[in-house]
Amino acid sequence: MSDASAVPVFDPNDPAQLGDLLGTYRRLRQHAPVQHTPIAGGTWLVTRFDDIRTLLRDTDALMKPPGTDHGAPLAGGPAERIYRGLMVLNDPPVHTRIRRLAEAALTRKGVAGMRERIETVVDEALDAVEARAEMEAVTELAFVVPLRVICGFLGIPAADRMRLLEWTPDFFRIFLPAANDAEGIAACHRACQNYIDYISELIAYRRAHPADDLFTALIQAEEIGQRLSPDELVSTVLSLLTGGFDTTMGMIAAGLYTLGRQPDQFERLRADPARLATPAVEEFIRWESPVGMTFRHFQQDQIVAGTRIPAGEPVWMSLLSANHDEARFDDPDRIDLERPNNQHLAFGGFRHFCIGNNLARLEGVVTFERLAKRWRSFEIPGDAPRRANFQFRSMSALPLRFVPVSR
Repeated sequence: MSDASAVPVFDPNDPAQLGDLLGTYRRLRQHAPVQHTPIAGGTWLVTRFDDIRTLLRDTDALMKPPGTDHGAPLAGGPAERIYRGLMVLNDPPVHTRIRRLAEAALTRKGVAGMRERIETVVDEALDAVEARAEMEAVTELAFVVPLRVICGFLGIPAADRMRLLEWTPDFFRIFLPAANDAEGIAACHRACQNYIDYISELIAYRRAHPADDLFTALIQAEEIGQRLSPDELVSTVLSLLTGGFDTTMGMIAAGLYTLGRQPDQFERLRADPARLATPAVEEFIRWESPVGMTFRHFQQDQIVAGTRIPAGEPVWMSLLSANHDEARFDDPDRIDLERPNNQHLAFGGFRHFCIGNNLARLEGVVTFERLAKRWRSFEIPGDAPRRANFQFRSMSALPLRFVPVSR
């Protein structure tokens, strides 16, 4: 390691680091690609693409620390109940059983057949702002599209959707509880209890009144012998709901932000949206990495960049850093809609590869195809602040002014 004075000790609660995560990770990749931090008594952080890709492929890696069955900081409250049932936080055989159920339900409902519905949702959102030729893009587009799609998929009433959104940021604390103080853990418990109460009521209603939605498909899959506990069913619905809109919201907002900063790339997209929308979405996903951090516990010692990581100790892997690694991507902080070999790590890897990736990609492709056909140009006239969260990335506001093709 060279120039130790240039190496920050990673701190997820440091506003300066949150405000410049790309710069923080760049310095870590250069000077300390494997760093032992004091977080929660000791956590390893890995930041280079090749190292993270190798670790994600370890078939013996665990989400939970060996010998435990829950996140210790969450013990004794509703967040522990959710934690135990979340597919992404479990290891085989529990993870295998829950994922098989969710995949079966998703297959039954189908993603490919959603395109027409997504087009309708996107056009309605754009119609609502066209007359004034400006919008707050997070709340009026990036949020609206995935929330309406996943809630429609799950059969969640429109009147309930905003309160579900309000609980989500505190719920997401469940994924890295060690990064939260006592106040943050308490907020996570409150959000989880709200979700348990709401989803349990909806499950009871759907058992009595089946419908043609994913919610009913999950319940019916359970009833034909998949052996899903009540808490696991609540947790599975919750993971599909929150994963289905928040990360896609981050990707859409990031695409708008980057195209607004690089208008030449928007011109390329407008010239050939049918061809470029798909690689454009992959590039927005890489650039933003809406799930910015994942973690594992390894059952054997790992040697990473010349450093030994003892078995069983928590290892955080920055997907955002990996996807901006200069050794893997040319000019990684710039958007290139035709970036060659764009094999990013934004959806994770191996058994925990994002189950909703096809739906997220389709929503992004449809959104940017429709934008490219309906807008001549657009600009960002004000600040675009980010949500203060290093693990689940999204902008909290994005003002846009645009020129419709109709003018």
